[in-house]
Amino acid sequence: MLAKETAITLDRPDLETSPGDSVEDQPTLPTETVTLNIHSFFLLPFLILVGIGILFGIYILGVNLLTQESRDTYDLLETIKTGRNHDRWRSAFELSSVLTRDSKIGFDKRFVAKMTNLFQDPDVIQITTQNGVSLKAYLAQAMGSTKNPAFTQLLLEAIDDIHPDTVFIISALGALGDKRSARRIHPLTLNPSSAIRLTAVIALGEIGNPTSFPVLEKALDDEEPNVRWDAAVALSKMGSKAGKAVLLDLLRPGYLEEFKSIDINERNRILVVAMRSAAKLDDPELDQAIGLLAENRDLNMDVLKTALEVKR
Repeated sequence: MLAKETAITLDRPDLETSPGDSVEDQPTLPTETVTLNIHSFFLLPFLILVGIGILFGIYILGVNLLTQESRDTYDLLETIKTGRNHDRWRSAFELSSVLTRDSKIGFDKRFVAKMTNLFQDPDVIQITTQNGVSLKAYLAQAMGSTKNPAFTQLLLEAIDDIHPDTVFIISALGALGDKRSARRIHPLTLNPSSAIRLTAVIALGEIGNPTSFPVLEKALDDEEPNVRWDAAVALSKMGSKAGKAVLLDLLRPGYLEEFKSIDINERNRILVVAMRSAAKLDDPELDQAIGLLAENRDLNMDVLKTALEVKR
């Protein structure tokens, strides 16, 4: 599946409860006439009072909304810490959405402290899926959604080269975009797990640290096609043409059909990402490849629309 439309594909494990939970505890993820003659000496003060009342009401409403949003966030954190497994998973899932709606909460010192303690709580770590992914995975994603670099070091220290949580932690670091994390992520592009290598490549593209150029260029030769493709996309995001040959392959008619495991919908999404990435490089050969796609009326409508949109 696409990762923020900046990546070709990223397969992640499904988050579920531990094998010991009952069916009832398994999370369901998310998969509203009278005319008055009033003298002017009374009317103006009256209108002023009304205006003040309206403004005060708006102020109180705004304060209540902010307080409610904040209270909702801390309620979610408390449920993640002490609730039933089903409620814990659901609250952890909802946390990222709440933080996305109100970015200020993610920078609140109290919130950072509570998230840090929760992330390191042994009871939380022990709650895992059948694939070994723990509740920390969702907490990591929530940290990434805050864009707060205060979480960078905590996430870096949580990286385990073989733990299933690692792909989520790397993804969160990519979302934070803190250039300091690039150095720790670099060796993960050589990890035996193709999922970890892929997530690392995508994250490095989001972080955009120039020190990642040689690492991403090496990933262009990875044995896993997804890793090669996303390395090219990452490099294009950083303004490098080093992945040009890979992008030309992706734009070549019939190339993606050689990969039988990729269905038509996924091929179309890959083409859209590849065209947008190629268009950033202002390269004649890439522009020509996009132009040829724009002339192909047999293409999927979204693919054709993108080609017409980005071609020069």
